[in-house]
Amino acid sequence: MNSEKPSSWILTACLLLGMVSGNLIVFSQDATSLDQGLRDLAADELDPSALQFKAQAHFAAGVSFLAQGEKDKALEQFEKALQVDPESASLATRIAENLILLQQFEKAQSLLQRASESDDAPGMAFELLGVITSSQGEDSQAQRLFEEALRRDPSRVFSRQKILDQALKDQREDLALELVQEAVKVTSYEVEDMTALIGLYLKYAVLRPQQLKLLDQALESLVVKASEVAEEEPVLEVAIADVLMLTQRFEEAEKRLSRLKDFDPPLILAREKLIDLYVRSGETSKALVELGELADINPQNPRPYLLMGSLEADEGNSEKAESHFRKAMKIGPAFEAPYYELAALKLNQGDARQALEVLQEARNNLPQTFMLEFYSGLAMTSLRQYASALKFLRSAEQLAEEKEPSRLTGFFYFRKGSVQERLGQLQEAEDSFLKCLQKDPEDATTLNYLGYMWAEHGKKLDDAFEWIQKALDLEPDSEAILDSMGWVLFQQGKPEEALPYLEKAESKLTEPDPTILDHLGDVYLALDRLPSAKESFQKSLEIEFSEQVFEKWNRLLDGSVQ
Repeated sequence: MNSEKPSSWILTACLLLGMVSGNLIVFSQDATSLDQGLRDLAADELDPSALQFKAQAHFAAGVSFLAQGEKDKALEQFEKALQVDPESASLATRIAENLILLQQFEKAQSLLQRASESDDAPGMAFELLGVITSSQGEDSQAQRLFEEALRRDPSRVFSRQKILDQALKDQREDLALELVQEAVKVTSYEVEDMTALIGLYLKYAVLRPQQLKLLDQALESLVVKASEVAEEEPVLEVAIADVLMLTQRFEEAEKRLSRLKDFDPPLILAREKLIDLYVRSGETSKALVELGELADINPQNPRPYLLMGSLEADEGNSEKAESHFRKAMKIGPAFEAPYYELAALKLNQGDARQALEVLQEARNNLPQTFMLEFYSGLAMTSLRQYASALKFLRSAEQLAEEKEPSRLTGFFYFRKGSVQERLGQLQEAEDSFLKCLQKDPEDATTLNYLGYMWAEHGKKLDDAFEWIQKALDLEPDSEAILDSMGWVLFQQGKPEEALPYLEKAESKLTEPDPTILDHLGDVYLALDRLPSAKESFQKSLEIEFSEQVFEKWNRLLDGSVQ
């Protein structure tokens, strides 16, 4: 990226070479004419003051040859430019930029190193050198080069972004905020620079959302400054709309994007951003209209149908959602997402068998993937086919370990652990739950499940108590965790301590729970409060029959328990 303005002598050189038309620099399509122009120029007797002019003429010729695909001739002209004016750090930097485009990295690096030794070396020289150095794995040296680039030229957005990334990584929050706040003041009005600058602000806002209020003034200045050069620049207009959405200025963003959606040639990105805006602002009906129009523009693209299906599912319109998902599957049978979305829809509807039918259709069209195995495991779990469920989950785990380790989230290990627990594989279940807690130590649901699992079996009661206590500290009003705490205390032989937790759990229920009532009955029984125990067992049986609970209730009924 080069934000420097062409000097007047570059334009003069271009004029002499027949490369200027009106106010625009254009490249001659006649290589023969260009060669002749260079020969005529070289034949002139030039005094020393004209050396820079001649060097720039060779550079301009090299750029022209490069645009025509004449790589060798371009390199020849770049070499001649350097021979004529070997001391110009600016010229060397521009040539190095073109050498990088030609993947002549060693030559570019050598040239940039020489240029960087000059007192008047531009910031761009250090930035390009930093890019090459970073690609060689020398991150520390690259960082120093980016810092020098920004010191010499504060408008270098790429270097600023690299320094900002490192500051955030090192948690140098004051430096990061300073880099962001001053950026809009020093960046040029070049469209490319403004677009990159908006990207810098958006990235920072995503990584540090808590700092957004401190950026109000900078973001407002950014919108104003970018708007001054955004006319007839649709990509920059879309970037400005991103900033407006970030600051919740949805109406302004909508106006900008609406102007762009019928741009010629069509700017699909503007429509996609408009859809995103409507989704984020809760205007689902407008989003669906835009998606429908997007589908009409390109009927063979399955993605609009996928998004329409997801939005309809969120609105509770299951039939419409399924129709859109199936349309996406028909258009793009190798497109994974609609299969999984439809399978999830079926699982949420309690129809695991239809979910499996959808997943089988996916198997017919897709390679084996983590998501395919994982959703199959969830479906089998819903059908209480736990052995099959575990088989699928293990297959999913193996695939993720080989290709996508980030898929192995806490949620995955929780699901695996719950299946192992139902199969009676308690130690294996504990291992899975602990893996879940490694990823999220404050997952109260997993802490409670793990503690209750051992309490229910009367084993590892001290560990179970600790896990449940951690869960209760995180969610002190959860009836499920209160029940677990009461139950582990009961299993430890402490019915008096258990009673308040179980009574509190029952009082918080919106609907009676048979398990909590059963536990409460056991505690009352241990405390010799027989009428209360009988009442709790009876309430539990009225909700859900259990042979064990019935036996306890019947013994109280016939007086065999005194």
